[in-house]
This record gives sequence, structure tokens and C-alpha cells, in this order.
Amino acid sequence: MTFGLDPAYVPAAQIREDVRGYLEFHIEQGPVLESLGLPLGVVDAIAGQSRGEVRFWGAANHAGTTPMHLRRDALAAAAEWIGTVEDTARMTPDLVATVGQIHVEPGAGNVIAGSVAASLDVRHAVDEVREAALRHILCRAREIGARRGLDVECESRVEQPAVALDPEPVVRAVEAAGFPVQRMVSGAGHDAMILARRVPSSMLLLRSPGGISHHPEESVLEEDVEAAVAVGERFLQS
Repeated sequence: MTFGLDPAYVPAAQIREDVRGYLEFHIEQGPVLESLGLPLGVVDAIAGQSRGEVRFWGAANHAGTTPMHLRRDALAAAAEWIGTVEDTARMTPDLVATVGQIHVEPGAGNVIAGSVAASLDVRHAVDEVREAALRHILCRAREIGARRGLDVECESRVEQPAVALDPEPVVRAVEAAGFPVQRMVSGAGHDAMILARRVPSSMLLLRSPGGISHHPEESVLEEDVEAAVAVGERFLQS
């Protein structure tokens, strides 16, 4: 307020009528382009995302005095389920599914886990494929819990549909600049997924050395930047 701003005022985003489209340049944030030896990739679509949490409720007990057949081990159930998450993704073309975080209670080395909360992240460029995989993964969690005598809760936190982009202008620009065309799906969310609701939107990905992202060693090659600029110039000329 000291600077004359009103935090309660949120103006509607505006796009001028003469805006013809949007082109976003971004590092790939993954290893595909480097594995192919290519500098650039053209994005056909941004993958949809389902994110949430699965909780297994068992019974904490003494690790030394509780026989294996009398245990309701939440962590053992979660571990079995995490394996099925990976198996589902490996058996479904282009699907990625990740359990990146677990929280175990009571979290002591000599105590059977009474509860486990595990994150879940499922992504695919086709919403129907992602949704079917998600249903299967959550069904498996409940099956594992029932077999082991545990309660299972599934919470959805993010449901982001896939977004189709407008790749053809960038494809033509890449060809005009003399580079090979590599069409890709972006597994990460980007500004283009928001702009695509209003104007034709395209994306050009640059190779990520080492496939590293969200890390101090994240980088880009100077020659790939030159290639992207050359493509951008052709894009503006079209």
C-alpha cells in the first residue's frame, strides 16, 4: 500500500487484437534431444498432469516382537504399490508416473510403519490415456491395502488437461533454418499452455546438456541458442 498498490485489485489479462500468435523458447528439461544428438525440438502438445497423494493406514508396532504374518505394515504396502506405479508407466507408451515423496509415521528404525503418505504424479499427452492409467494405479493401491488389511485414502490435488499447440509454423521455420525437425511432447507445464487458450501458441525446445533441470548445473549450449535464434528469425518472417 505504501507504493500506491491495491493487493485486492486483480485486473483481467488482456491480449491486443493484433497479436497473431505466441512462440516460447525453453530448455527441454530432459535428456531426449541430447540422446538424439539434436539441438532443437518442436512441441506438438504439453502433457496433461494428475497429481495427488495416496495414504496407507496400518498399525505401528514393535519391529522385534510382531511376527510377520500379524503385521499391518504401511510402508511395505506403499513399497509394493510404488512398484506397480513404475510398472504401469513402463507398460503404457509415453506415460510417465512418479512417486517422488513419502512421509512415514512414526519413522523409527525399530517400529513398523503405521502410516505412509506418498505423492503421485502421472503425465501423458492424451488425457484419456492418463486418466485410465490413474484409475488403474489407484485401484491397485486399494487392492494392495485390502489384501494387507490396511485402509487407503486417495486425494487429487491437480488435474491439468493436456494442451495441443500449433507446431506447424515452427516446423517450417526449423526446416527453413536448415535444422532437422524433431517433434516432441513437453512433459513439463509452460506459459504456452496458458496462452494457447487465447492465441495460436508454439514452443521450441533447446537441448539440455546432461538432461539436467532445476539444478545449479542446468545449462544450454551456445550453438543451440544460435540455432534457436535462427529459427525464431524465420518464424517472424513467415
